[in-house]
Amino acid sequence: MQIIYSTRYTTYTLLLLLTGCLLGGCKKLIEVDLPIDKATSEIVFSNTSTAVAAMTGIYARIGAADDVFTDIYGLSIRTGLRADELIPTNPAAYPDYTNAATGGNSAWTMWEATYRDHIYRVNSLLEGVEKSATLPEDIKLILTGEAKFTRAWLYFYLVNLYGDVPLVLTTDFKANSAVPRTDKQLVYEQMVKDLKEAQESLKTAFLDKDLVSPTSERIRPNKAAATALLARVYLYMGKWQEAETEAGKVINDANYVLLADVNQVFLKNSKEAIWQLQPNPLDQQGANAPDGRSLINPSQRNPFFYVSPSILNAFEANDIRRASWITKSTSGLIIPYKYKAGWAVMEQKEYTMVLRLAEQYLIRAEARAHLNNLTGDNSATSDLNIIRSRAGVPGTTAASQNDLLKAIAKERQTELFMEWGDRWFDLQRRDQLNAVMSVVAQQKGTTWAPYKALLPIPYSEFMYNPALRGHQNPGYLEQP
Repeated sequence: MQIIYSTRYTTYTLLLLLTGCLLGGCKKLIEVDLPIDKATSEIVFSNTSTAVAAMTGIYARIGAADDVFTDIYGLSIRTGLRADELIPTNPAAYPDYTNAATGGNSAWTMWEATYRDHIYRVNSLLEGVEKSATLPEDIKLILTGEAKFTRAWLYFYLVNLYGDVPLVLTTDFKANSAVPRTDKQLVYEQMVKDLKEAQESLKTAFLDKDLVSPTSERIRPNKAAATALLARVYLYMGKWQEAETEAGKVINDANYVLLADVNQVFLKNSKEAIWQLQPNPLDQQGANAPDGRSLINPSQRNPFFYVSPSILNAFEANDIRRASWITKSTSGLIIPYKYKAGWAVMEQKEYTMVLRLAEQYLIRAEARAHLNNLTGDNSATSDLNIIRSRAGVPGTTAASQNDLLKAIAKERQTELFMEWGDRWFDLQRRDQLNAVMSVVAQQKGTTWAPYKALLPIPYSEFMYNPALRGHQNPGYLEQP
């Protein structure tokens, strides 16, 4: 696996430089030389400011304009194209997204980027923090919590895109280069472990870069972020009682509010935000969420993508979300409009939303439905209707467990469309992907086969990691 060629020294130097650029205004990229051979882990973890900067650099990397999670064709757009949410104006330009590649060398290298650029760095930070003899214990605790939350978040996407994946928890390149694919259930159990430990380590307040002062910025994960992700993980594991409990903790936290005006939801530091990523404010392509740049008509050209009929038809009459989160471009195509600051808008108004409160209501509603707590106060119906009421549509008429689960699934489609692959993953976990995509693929002028539910492991991984050979996802090749 390609994490083997990274070095702790080089990684942290680059992280510190990137962090200084993003958070310090970047008057000059470097005013004091910092030779790479001096940027050892001992220096990085010798004091709070450099250790925190290393963790901040990880967030900056995930939110960078050239990262596979949040670049101009980020995760939400890539999964939207694969699912029934987006249609490209030029299908030939996006073959790997609209119709999964036939080989293991997909242009979409989520596997490589996640292991190499993110998981390695998180593991390196965890090791550096643990070994530090000079970092204050309270700072070590918070940094460990942030890193474990981030590792769980990264693995959530790996298992839902690839299925069984190597569970890499160290920076030992010899060991990591021989890690086989780990059963998906075991990876989920590691996520739970990491998130429970993050809950214990993190504070309720959002913290500034000193990890002491509270701030209005919601760009560092806190206790609620760990709880919200844990609720989602439990939902995907089918642990309904645990999912209900964890989602309820966030819903009952006064720091998070379901905003009455849906146009305010995706603004930076929105009261609905549980965790956001801050885009680079100095990016010449724009200082706001990269999804906005891609989805809003840039420079009076045709949009790159438009909303599929599946999404448009899912909205009920008079749904406020349909009017506010979808719009017509200058060329007449209908496009997603959750983010409203597009190309080259330099005033920073919107951060990338990663976790938000509305999802927690829908998690709890689904968990309660599975627990047969269907109607009345504090039920699946009451949670579902809170989301519907905000959208300006009548309360659900569903009453049976089966009908309520269908209603919740439909509400997730309209509330969470184009958010971090939620629709694609929902279709997978409900065993509806083949039925839906068999029809949608034809509408997109492509074909569908069940193996396309998972992405291919990149060719290069079979060269770096012998333990993976013979274990490519079905339907794909291991060599060009």
